[in-house]
Amino acid sequence: MSSWYKLALGNDDEAFEPALRIQQMFMSKFLMCPPGSGRALFSCYDKANDNLWLYFSPAAQDIALRVYAQPCDSPTALDCIGLLAGEGDALGMGESPLLKKAA
Repeated sequence: MSSWYKLALGNDDEAFEPALRIQQMFMSKFLMCPPGSGRALFSCYDKANDNLWLYFSPAAQDIALRVYAQPCDSPTALDCIGLLAGEGDALGMGESPLLKKAA
């Protein structure tokens, strides 16, 4: 099973430009994929640490590795996760703890 990836981008001021560039990189590849590819890019803002995290689905590994994201478990923070680009149902693929909580 492939891994999810995450990348810390810093606070709002630090994260805006890098997040925008990564989202554009992601979309250029995503638009060429067939439906059901599982490619997804999510964000989660950690209020306690003033940090924006990006989460890449296993199918988006090519982009994750280009931006030096680190392997991680699938995201589990239901209250802060948001889809930036791609297929939101990527969270339901495999053994995502989010899917188990939502069911």
